[in-house]
Amino acid sequence: MLYYVICDFRESFLSSIDSSKTSYNDHPERKNIEELLQAMQILGLDCEYFGGIPELIHAVDNKTELKNCCFINFTDGMIQPYSRTQAPLLLDILDVPYTGSDVFVVSLASNKHYCKLALSDCDYINIPKSILVSDNSPFSEEEISKIGYPIIIKPNTEGSSLGISQKNICHSFDDAINIIHSLKNNYHELIAEEYLHGIDVTNYMIGNFPNYKINDVIVSKLQNTSKYAVYGANEKRNRLRTLYFNTEYLSDEIVERIRESSIIIAKKLGLKDICRIDYRYNADTNKLYFIEVNTSPRFSTETEIGFIAQKRNLYFHDMVKLYLDSFCERFNREHVR
Repeated sequence: MLYYVICDFRESFLSSIDSSKTSYNDHPERKNIEELLQAMQILGLDCEYFGGIPELIHAVDNKTELKNCCFINFTDGMIQPYSRTQAPLLLDILDVPYTGSDVFVVSLASNKHYCKLALSDCDYINIPKSILVSDNSPFSEEEISKIGYPIIIKPNTEGSSLGISQKNICHSFDDAINIIHSLKNNYHELIAEEYLHGIDVTNYMIGNFPNYKINDVIVSKLQNTSKYAVYGANEKRNRLRTLYFNTEYLSDEIVERIRESSIIIAKKLGLKDICRIDYRYNADTNKLYFIEVNTSPRFSTETEIGFIAQKRNLYFHDMVKLYLDSFCERFNREHVR
């Protein structure tokens, strides 16, 4: 079988932070995909880079028949809202197997507001109070006040902490109005959410229910002393954090609670093959809050998956094998006659 890798490279897009500096946006770098292809070659797999969304559109337009192959989906799409749905949609039209979640699941996960609503009936999952802010969803001082200050206002359908900084913390309605008007110039939907004191926790998972080959918890401690910890785009780009693995920072009980919560969320949403689920944990109240889910997390030696490999004494190609094994097992199970 031929493995085609799908990705639109970060270098092909303008920076979302500052065009005068190193490019940063919600896309993998070219070197990350080259690293992935090298790992697949080490595993003895027949693989090549297919292209990105433009190449998929070209294949659809030309009714290209693709046989005895599968697609490794690592693209975040182009620059439109819900861009992560573009690849699974086009791959469905081409009727080819691909890694990761399907169109509906990716659409739901890409919308922070509706993803939280989809999980609101899960008694085991704490959801922060929030409201949707858009031209079609007007807001009022009363609505925002019901959440309780401070609040954080952020893009509703973006990833990689884009549009997020310390300035997004609001302590009054006037603060909220100013931030909303500022962000609406670049983002069509926003979410106003209660600010949660605590630490950022992410749960990286590879596999499918009930068999998860990786279900590891990573704590991110920000390298600042601000009362309001915000892991924004600038902090993410410059890696201004210290990572802790599983019980290096948290107790066994909390790590297990996070893992169990993530399995519930993954099953409820129908996540496939790989995901990263983000939380905020408050040690004083012992409460864990769901923040968002990423259906296509970065996959390289420089990101969380590389950190996990290091902690588990695995090579990067070992992580790639776990990922592809998960996909193949799911695909074979789904296509049993």
